[in-house]
Formats: sequence, structure tokens, C-alpha cells
Amino acid sequence: MKKRLLVCDLDNTLYDWVAYFVPSFYAMVDEVVKITGCDREQLLDDFRTVHRTHHDSEHPFALLETQTIHKIFQGKSRNEMANILDPAFHAFNSTRKATLHLYPGVLVSLDTLSESGITLVAHTESNLFAALDRLTRLEIEKYFKRIYCRERSGGPHPNPDAAQVWFDRISANKVKELSHHQRKPNPDVLLEICADESTEPSEAAYVGDSMARDILMAREANVYAIWAKYGVSLVTDAYKKLVRVTHWTDDDVEREKKLAARVERLRPDAVLEKSFGEIVEILLPSRLKNWA
Repeated sequence: MKKRLLVCDLDNTLYDWVAYFVPSFYAMVDEVVKITGCDREQLLDDFRTVHRTHHDSEHPFALLETQTIHKIFQGKSRNEMANILDPAFHAFNSTRKATLHLYPGVLVSLDTLSESGITLVAHTESNLFAALDRLTRLEIEKYFKRIYCRERSGGPHPNPDAAQVWFDRISANKVKELSHHQRKPNPDVLLEICADESTEPSEAAYVGDSMARDILMAREANVYAIWAKYGVSLVTDAYKKLVRVTHWTDDDVEREKKLAARVERLRPDAVLEKSFGEIVEILLPSRLKNWA
């Protein structure tokens, strides 16, 4: 049966999230140390605390909530601190510009799938601002009918005018925020997405890089599970730097171990070995025959 709906994971499926985020984050940290002379390790500890508080390693402007910065700039407003630390935010942005890129084959494949009549929606556990920012920068937001993402966490933008620009861009029909408790691999999340898109699970496919989250969720929801094997992160120096400041708690680590045990014998319905582009052959085999 032809699939009518493709639910697409974003991080490490369409682009390498670790390869972009870690260098960008630490470029910001190094600039903060240069500006303030603060203790780098203490600042990293503070970041981890803020990230855990919000259950999010990409919490917007987490720097402004760290104890280190509050002690150094005691009495200053959030906007004043942001202005002083602007070179640090600029360091993050400039590094992101150099490191955030789509995997090969993603753009042409999304275009092909979209033209074929398959409905594309995005599903990510990144927060609204982070997800929408990346989709916009990579110029692929237009391909997705809807974006399912983590709900935005508290904390005002230091520049209200800039924040309003973001809110003006968000369509109530385009974005649906999921609570922190609606996490992968809960199949109910995917079943809800299928229901929202008026699609039976048997008519849907899900593509993602994580066996423990994406593929397990898809299989338990009876959705066609496509594993983006090429996106699996290896334990590298960048990964170790991420773990240093991540929002993961001891409970999260234990949860991951249990999930890993559950998927030891799990098999996806299809595997993308080397690139996202292989998905066209899986979902549109007749189209490839016509090209031959």
C-alpha cells in the first residue's frame, strides 16, 4: 500500500545535530569566559543545572539563567546582561552558520516526496524555537504541512521586539506543541499525529535515526518504520562535550539503558544505509522504474 503520510524526525535524520550544536555551544562558552573571566567548569556546571531544570539542552538564553552570570552581573536586567554578552551569542550564531547543513540528498528527496502527493510532517523533541529556527535556516519549512515539537519553556526573550518576530511567524495551524511528558517512544504520540492528519497508521511511515526512540515508537504504533542508520551518533569527543552539559538526569540514563535492552532484537521495516535519498526508492519505487 502506498504511504500517504511521512512523519519525519529532524535531528540526526535531516542534519547532524551534534556536529552543529556542540561547536556552536562551546564557541559561546569560550567567548563568555573571555568577556567575564569566569571559571569555565563552573559555568558548564551551571548550564547543566539550567538545562535540567527545563528538561532541555537547547533552552533559549540559558546563559542568562546561570548562577555564574547572575553573580557577575548582579543588579543588571536580563536585557542589559544580553547586551554585554552579545559577542558570545554572536559566536554561537556564526559557528552555527558554518556547521548546520542538510545531509546529502535531503533537499531533493523532500521535493520529490512532496511532489508525489505524500504529506510530510515533522516530529521532534526539540523545543518550538529551536526546531522552527533550524527548519527556516535550512529552507525546508515549506515542505512540512505541520511541525510537532516540544512545548516552549518559560523564560522571556531579552529583546521583546525580536521575540514578537518569532511569534508572528508561528501559525497556529502549522505548529503543534507537545508536552514534556509526550515523549518518544510512546506510540500514543505517533497515533495522535496520524489521527490529526486523518491517516490510518497502516498508511503512514516514520523515519528517524534512533532505534530506541523512533523505530520502537513506530513499530508499536503499527506505522512503517524506516531507520536512518547513517544518522546514528558515535561516541566522539563532541558527544562527550554534549554529555557534560546535557539535561539528561540519572533517571534519563537509566531509561535509555532499559530502552536499549528492548530494541536488541527489534528490526525496522526499511533501512537508509548511507543517505536520506534512499527513502525515495522505498516510498516511491514506481517513480524510479519510470526514470529507468
